[in-house]
Amino acid sequence: MNPETLVAINVGLPVVSALALLILNDKRIRSAIVSLSTLVLISSAFLLYQAGGIMFSPEHIYEQAVVALDFILLVYFLYAGIKAKSPQVIALGLAQIVPAAYFEFVVKGTHVENIIMVDSLSILLTLIVNIIGSAVIIYALSYMEEHEHHLHLQKSKQNRFFFFLMLLLGAMNGMVYSNSLYWLYFFWEVTTLCCYELIRHDMTEEAQQNSVLALWMGLVGGVGFVAAMFVGYNAVHSIALTELMAAPQALMLAFALMALAAFTKAAQFPWHSWLLGAMVAPTPVSALLHSSTMVNAGIYMLLRIAPAIQGTPLSSVIAFGGAFTFLITAVLAIRQKVSKRVLAYSTIGNLGLITLCIGINTALSYSAAVALLVFHSVAKGLLFLGAGVVENKIGSRNIEDWEGLLSRLPLTTTVMIAGMVSMFLPPFGMLLGKWVAVDAIASSPLYLGLPITVMIVLGSAATTFYYAKWIGYMIVSPNSLEKHKDETLETPYKLSMVGLLIIDVVISIGAALVFDNIVIPVINNVYPVVFTTPNLSIDLGFTAFPVFALWGGSLAVILIGSWLAKSKGGVLSPPYLNGANVDNETFRTTADSEVKLSVSWVFLGNSIDEAQYEKIALVLGALISVALLLAGVI
Repeated sequence: MNPETLVAINVGLPVVSALALLILNDKRIRSAIVSLSTLVLISSAFLLYQAGGIMFSPEHIYEQAVVALDFILLVYFLYAGIKAKSPQVIALGLAQIVPAAYFEFVVKGTHVENIIMVDSLSILLTLIVNIIGSAVIIYALSYMEEHEHHLHLQKSKQNRFFFFLMLLLGAMNGMVYSNSLYWLYFFWEVTTLCCYELIRHDMTEEAQQNSVLALWMGLVGGVGFVAAMFVGYNAVHSIALTELMAAPQALMLAFALMALAAFTKAAQFPWHSWLLGAMVAPTPVSALLHSSTMVNAGIYMLLRIAPAIQGTPLSSVIAFGGAFTFLITAVLAIRQKVSKRVLAYSTIGNLGLITLCIGINTALSYSAAVALLVFHSVAKGLLFLGAGVVENKIGSRNIEDWEGLLSRLPLTTTVMIAGMVSMFLPPFGMLLGKWVAVDAIASSPLYLGLPITVMIVLGSAATTFYYAKWIGYMIVSPNSLEKHKDETLETPYKLSMVGLLIIDVVISIGAALVFDNIVIPVINNVYPVVFTTPNLSIDLGFTAFPVFALWGGSLAVILIGSWLAKSKGGVLSPPYLNGANVDNETFRTTADSEVKLSVSWVFLGNSIDEAQYEKIALVLGALISVALLLAGVI
């Protein structure tokens, strides 16, 4: 199958499937459409990977359709702003529709020679979107049934939900294939539409407020793209990314505007609050926004423009912005008790780390950014799916209610623990990406390397703390806690969670192959390769990452620990609770009173004032956003 057909499938099939899901609101038909569509999309992604890159333009009618749909979309945003009485949405909508109309009908500058460009970076994003996105949509088949049952809905709204869920995949694929800045802007705004509609799906007051917040912050990025089109066209009389990248010095302001748009989508400070607000939506929305689609749109944009801004003040500002976001979110995540809020902060922070690596803009740092993008997308998608199952099964997002979860939901908890471990411990791929990132930071100029190294060390320590604390909750429980051996999970839950877990383990065991076949082809378009993979280990030049040795050691620890835990002759003693134990459920304190045993961990709520941290972070984040634009005119 030729690449042009595969591109058409990856963009067009989700649109057609979305329309079918909207019209045919039947459970069996929905399952059939989702199953067939996801199977085709996954197959198409692999076939495109094998086929390689291509540049072409579709027929002129598609250009006309994109222009028409873009203005319909902008009018809808204005309508949504008026209905929600949001001056921000109205103002930002007008700030796009008026100049976009002038650019299209007066300047007539939207046409480019090759509208579609598929390269290694586009293919990587397609693999992430189609594979992880498909897993999330399959998962949603079971989740939304339970979700609507808990809400006691008289009439199902799943047709509308799955319409936007599927449309989001097509929009993401269209965005990463777009060489025309106008097409990229159009698909970018379609993802904003999907985000807005999915967050407000339950139509609660909180959901509607948070969806409007996400909408106006997303529209800030749209304004940045419209402004970038004017700057680019005035400089080189084209809005083709390939031509803009060929004249970077004349277009630094355009790249700064694109970087600002990327910061809004990737939820970097001060644009992070929309992603925190998105957690009010059903879990499949959180999984799709936080792992494989919306947030990765911003990372994709930064990766795309990185070669053009190498060694510039703009690149340094991007690095500082990412490092600051990584540190502040890691600290704030410590005090969170709500599972999805912890994962949201973790997502923002890890995107900050990737943004930092892109901003450092060396061969090693770019390698780290691409590797982290791959491993983070899989691991974070896995964590959100597991968190959604737990929420539906026990009826709570509060981590303190997850005490002893391993005894109650063993399969789901095992998946969750594996996902958490893969985020920060060897031998999983995320640690490999961070290892490369640390070397890239250490070898960067002193004004960058020293302060950023301190931020990364502190942020990494905080990350380890909040994940280890969470794991402790799930595995530690009183002896009296009832154990359930009959955990029942619906097939879509098992397929999606176990499937992503297998992918997470396989790509970590085969990390060297991932670098050889996925990371290095992306890097080759930008930098010379700076490492090799002898004997399936990663050789970074200064040291090596012995993948199989680390996996062998980890497996030995698990096997030996399991054997010791099951060995006979040991005595099971109740925990020492700083007082005399009465039985396994209560203990006598030094005040001579009996207290019921409970397991609780450190949240530092009294030590970390989230509101105060937020105020400081918002101010500093706003200064970073201003610095982005200033760096574009220096």
